[in-house]
Formats: sequence, C-alpha cells, structure tokens
Amino acid sequence: MVAGRIHRLLRLIALLQSGRVYNSAQLASECEVSRRTVFRDLNTLQEAGIYVLYDDEKQGYSLPWRTIVPFKDLTFEEVLALFVLSQDLDKTIVGLPLDGIARSASAKILSSLPDDLREHVIEAARSVSIWLTPCNPAKRNEIHYKTLLKAVTSKQNVRIHYDCPKEQKTVSTMLSPYHMLYSNREWFVIGRSSVDRGIKVFPVLKIKKSELLDETFKKPSRFKLERYLGKSLEPVRNSPRAVPVKIRFQSRAAQTVSHINWDQSQEIRTLKGGDIEFRARVENLDQLTDWLLSFGNQAEVISPPSLRKLVKTRIAEMAQIYTSPARRN
Repeated sequence: MVAGRIHRLLRLIALLQSGRVYNSAQLASECEVSRRTVFRDLNTLQEAGIYVLYDDEKQGYSLPWRTIVPFKDLTFEEVLALFVLSQDLDKTIVGLPLDGIARSASAKILSSLPDDLREHVIEAARSVSIWLTPCNPAKRNEIHYKTLLKAVTSKQNVRIHYDCPKEQKTVSTMLSPYHMLYSNREWFVIGRSSVDRGIKVFPVLKIKKSELLDETFKKPSRFKLERYLGKSLEPVRNSPRAVPVKIRFQSRAAQTVSHINWDQSQEIRTLKGGDIEFRARVENLDQLTDWLLSFGNQAEVISPPSLRKLVKTRIAEMAQIYTSPARRN
C-alpha cells in the first residue's frame, strides 16, 4: 500500500538521521521488512534526492543530520495518493489519536509544495475518494490506545486488565506489546503475555484498564506479524489450526468473489455456467459464516460439514425471527 510505504520511508529516514550507523540487516529488522526491500527503499531515497551515505569502515548507512525531505520534489501522483489517503482515513477512524493527525500532516506537506502543484492536487482530490468501513470506538478505548501506542513505540511493558469471555471475568496480565493492528473495524495489540507465557492478540475494545510500566523489553527479531498470523487474515484465532473449506458461488456472486483476495490461502476454480468453487484454509468459521450469509442464496458450503451445519443453524435462527410479527416498542 502507498500509505504503508510512505510510513516506512519516513521511518527509514528517522533511523538514518539518528546519528547511528545501521547495516542492511538492522534496517530490515527495525522496519520489519526484508533486506531486499531495504535496498529498494534506499534506492528510492537516492532517486528522490536524499543521499544516503555508506561508511566502508563501519559497514553501514547514515544520513547527515540536516538532510531535509524535499517535498517540492514529490510527484503529483505521490502527493495526491498521500493527501487522499490521509483525508479519508481521518474521516473514517474517529475517536482515536489518528483523528486529525493524518490531516494536519498532509496539510504541512501541501503547504511546502509549489503553488501550481498544490492547487493541482487539491483540485484533483475532489474527484478521488476512498470509502473505508467506519469505526467509532468508545472514548475510554482512546486512552488505552494511547497507552499501548506509547508502549509499542518505546518498547515498554504495560499492565492490562481485559474482559475474558471464556473465564467470564476480568483478567490481568503484563504485556510486552510487539505490534498494533487495525483489522475488521477494530484495533488489536499483539505481544507476549505473562499469563499466557506466549504471544497473544488482545482486542483493544476488551481492555478495561491499562498502565504503562517502567520496565522495557526487547522485541524478538524473529517476530513478524505475517508469520504469526500465518495465512489467516483474522487476528483473533478461535481454533488451534486452520480448516479447509470449499464453497460454491453462483455466477452473480462469482465476479465479486473472484476479483478480491479474501484470504491469502484462497484458490478459485471456474465451473460451467459462470459459477466458481472457492477453496481456502480458515481458522474462524463463525466470521466466515457471517461473510457467506451476506451473499444470500448465491453461496453454498460444500465442505466441511461443520461449516454447512453452522450456516444452516444461523439461517434457521433468522427464519424463526421472521415467523412472528415484528415486535413493537
């Protein structure tokens, strides 16, 4: 994504200007990408006029402290992408510290551009929009978000108290937060839990109390978000292993399903008459059921039987609601 790469390039510049010399492996670890991506980003900076220095003796890279990002050299497409993303993200994720920050950052960049380019971008942005799923969490979660963000960026442990539906009580744990993720309309924090003695995902909405601790931690170099989540795009895992599923979509829904990567493990086979067969390995069958029901009679579960039964039960429950007259307040 454009926004992700811009964030990574700015992170790379900050590291190189810190006064420390980094080699490619260290930069890759800090930016959570491969060394090949680091070399590509370094080349992008060079092409943009940000001349990265290589120290033969220390075998690493650095930037002069006074190097300034030449916003005036950004292309029209780069500025437009940044401006549209920041404006629409700002409208979507309301009630978190992102609210207002992205917009003010893009405004500062726009103000540094030549007049003709700035006016061109503003005019073009009126014709481009990105509609994301809205999110408006409670104000108390904004406090926890700020605490967790501080903990992630400063590598500090945090004490959290969260609702545990399984035990039907509030549980306390010391967390070393490695990563924050926004997915499926909510924020998650991922890190090592002292109670679970391993890496776990916590929905921020479930956190009732958070406290930043003085103790710091070192994030394991082997931890990578993609590796931890595996092929599943669902942060919170409800089963210990993925289950293979096979679903048939009729022609009216086939085009929608075929053109979007719903899951990293998916495979799609074209059938006669325009139907398709969707295959994937899924960990959260409950969430998959909600997705399937959104296609109505255009989707049929072929396997596993447990998913077919789950969908059938959900449909029966829905039918039961509509067998009686609507309830009046």
